[in-house]
Amino acid sequence: MEIYLDNAATTRVCPEAADAAYKVMTEVYGNPGSTHKLGREARAVLDDSRKKLAAALEGHTLSDLVGQEFYGEYLAKTDKLGADVPHPVSHVAYGYATQMCILDKKTGKVEQMVAAHDVGKAVNPRSCEGQIEGGVVMSMGYALREQYPIDDNCKPIEKYGELGLFRAHEIPKITPIVVDKPGLDVACGAIGIGEITSIPTAPAIADAYFRFDGERRTKLPLANTPYERKG
Repeated sequence: MEIYLDNAATTRVCPEAADAAYKVMTEVYGNPGSTHKLGREARAVLDDSRKKLAAALEGHTLSDLVGQEFYGEYLAKTDKLGADVPHPVSHVAYGYATQMCILDKKTGKVEQMVAAHDVGKAVNPRSCEGQIEGGVVMSMGYALREQYPIDDNCKPIEKYGELGLFRAHEIPKITPIVVDKPGLDVACGAIGIGEITSIPTAPAIADAYFRFDGERRTKLPLANTPYERKG
């Protein structure tokens, strides 16, 4: 496992620092994939909903399930500010997103990305759409083409123009879907939208290529696509 630090996730953390931080990161600031108590509870709710959906899909298609709901509820308890408790929980953020990649059958290139995000109350719908579009473009880059080679001292060895970032004329159609609904009676009902816009994109693209040619790709950028950079 390698841990990276900073907003662009490009700077390697020294092994000693990673070892010292790992226990705290997983136990105190855990996520649904960790052993953190809140994470385990949240994951259990999601897994239960997935099992219900899988059972309903047996012998059916998604179209047959239109209108059905597979409900799961999780409410995280937070501690008051200044609470004298070990590992206080100051806040909990949550949201939901799903994305779909459509490939051109002739060229094998991405024709369209559809991205639906539950944002609670969309205080600024246009801004939400822009956030979704930007996240999709960023994630398309590291899913399909971007490379950030560094030397042993973590110094970049490529020029900015050679990293493989997508240019404006190369961006496919992006259809942002803002799921706007009443949220909790805090923050005007907004759940929030940020990094989550770039998380589902690469898996959606990888699955689209698997369905396209039957090859399961497990590394980024994805190999054997029209976007692969040779040499």
